Amino acid sequence: LRAENEYERTYLSMKFVSTRGKVRGVSLEKCISSGYAQDGGLFMPETIPKVAIKDLLSWQNLSFQDLAVEILSLFTGDEISRDELRLIIYSGFEEFGCREIVPIVDVLEEKGVRICSAELFHGQTYAFKDFGQQVLCRLLDFFKRKRGESATLLVSTTGDTGPAAIAAVRSTENLRIVCFYPKDQVSRLQEKQMTTVDSPNVHVYPFEGGGDDMDLPIKKITTDEMIQKDYNLCSVNSINIGRILAQTVHYFFVYLKSLSTAQISVSTKLVFSIPTGAMGNVTAGILAKQMGLPVGRFVCGVNANDILHRAVTTGVFRKKDLARTLSEAINIQVPYNFERVMYLLDDGKSQAEIMKQMEVRGLRDTRNKRRRRRGWMRLEDFGK
Repeated sequence: LRAENEYERTYLSMKFVSTRGKVRGVSLEKCISSGYAQDGGLFMPETIPKVAIKDLLSWQNLSFQDLAVEILSLFTGDEISRDELRLIIYSGFEEFGCREIVPIVDVLEEKGVRICSAELFHGQTYAFKDFGQQVLCRLLDFFKRKRGESATLLVSTTGDTGPAAIAAVRSTENLRIVCFYPKDQVSRLQEKQMTTVDSPNVHVYPFEGGGDDMDLPIKKITTDEMIQKDYNLCSVNSINIGRILAQTVHYFFVYLKSLSTAQISVSTKLVFSIPTGAMGNVTAGILAKQMGLPVGRFVCGVNANDILHRAVTTGVFRKKDLARTLSEAINIQVPYNFERVMYLLDDGKSQAEIMKQMEVRGLRDTRNKRRRRRGWMRLEDFGK
């Protein structure tokens, strides 16, 4: 590669690695076409591209779509041209119900604190998962079309992911989707969004069990080389790095819009409060922060299925029985992106040993590790 500086070399040759350390140097196409790495880990960028304050200032007046081109091009490298990426992104958001894509609405201002709401529900299925799925599925369709291939996407959903993935796939030429959901454990609206789609490339099946029960079977078959060779399967749950990368964009967009609407300086750190299930959204936020976005902390809201809260406050990562709640879309017993969060906060070290302990024993005690590595997991990264 002929590059004038380190930034350009990173841009041209972006590769991805597994959180478990045994798989390295993987292209974006291969990452998003498989979901899980062959060692059972999750893909992350080999190097995290850095965004300077001057970049934020130059992006301040961009539309959501143009901002997405700028940010995602840092990860796509030379695998996709800017014109091709722009077409993918613009087509993905053309059916959103709001021209601004993410309106910022004032909620409250009190004692010098301003609270705003970022509306992430203007997509085709009224869930924020539309952001990641529209980009990811179009990227997959782009790569498969170039190779003259097709792919089958496997999805297990507790409500949001399934409808969003189906809405993204139904208009593609080279993708088909098989979607599973726990019977009687998704909202009536979202069940209808999945089961009333009349399209030859969409297949939907309920299953008996909890929201996490389909995750391990999907992982086993998508990491089986023989099955992959015969069926070309891919998972588009948030284990897919394409989802995480796409979801970094709305953090940058909200921040840049806040510069004008909230009249803050470009270095002011914002606090993001988000509902949390499988932790894909907060993973994208932490990645955006490590790229250079000024973020103070993340406040993660969980329901009675509070394994994240227990892990951060006590150091114990233990699965409990699923509790039925009104917030069914985040009824998650084991958030698989917790592995990515550990990887990011552990400076990119392999998580293979501790994840094996979790998978084999069903218990992970992080307290000793936290004592050994100061700052490995900090409450201030999430909010108390």
